[in-house]
Amino acid sequence: MATSDSPLNIKGSIKGLRFYKMEGSDKTYVGEKGGANIELIQKSPKFKKTRLAQNELKGRAMMAKLIRGALGQWAITIVNRHLQLKLSGILQQVQNMDNPILTGKRSLLLSKCKEVLNQVPWHYLRSFGEIVMCPFSVVTSEDKKSVTVSFKGFNPKMHIKPSAGASHFQFCLTIATVSDLQTIKRSKTYSQVTRSNRNTIAWKVSEWIPIDGPLMDELTLTAALNEKYILNEDQTVIRNLVILFGKMTYQMTEIQRDRGSIAFLRDE
Repeated sequence: MATSDSPLNIKGSIKGLRFYKMEGSDKTYVGEKGGANIELIQKSPKFKKTRLAQNELKGRAMMAKLIRGALGQWAITIVNRHLQLKLSGILQQVQNMDNPILTGKRSLLLSKCKEVLNQVPWHYLRSFGEIVMCPFSVVTSEDKKSVTVSFKGFNPKMHIKPSAGASHFQFCLTIATVSDLQTIKRSKTYSQVTRSNRNTIAWKVSEWIPIDGPLMDELTLTAALNEKYILNEDQTVIRNLVILFGKMTYQMTEIQRDRGSIAFLRDE
């Protein structure tokens, strides 16, 4: 396989070459037509490394899906549309930190290197800082089970750059857990390290706030997991703040295009 950065607009096949695009990339990929069939890849000793790489990709895809779900329903429509692919690439760093001898079934111990999530381009159209131009504080409780975001001296007219046609905006603060993944003993199937403790999610949503509304001395949101929930060491807490835009007609409706943005909240 080869790649090209030049402005090739070829799609399809020419003689023995196949030209195609991959989601999340602007490059043109070129490969030979044909190649090994699925049965050969699954059984031939020559493709052992390929099978091992495919299995680890399944683990990264599973983890990426868990992280995407941890963002909450408010974030799903405004995150980067290639988030799944980008997360899988970044999560390879996590997998590479595990025992290289176990290639093909290396664990994904995100809790030990969660800083990699700061590399992820979470938003799709506009970054959170391009839309919300008011600083805010983030405070996490000592037990890591709640998060509070506070704006002080918040003036919507000055501090919000709205979507076209929007009359109101809304904040949603989410906190959720994502468990580390490992392969089941004597198997290559990935599963949570602590299977008895399910991941959980909680959120707090503000009221719809008029874009031309008055100065707000303070705006505070707190999202907290159930106080009885036991947070394990092999779980990573995911926290994010979303801004959505809406338009008031006879009722409030969410803007369907250029919906808003998401801020991934780092540990303070």
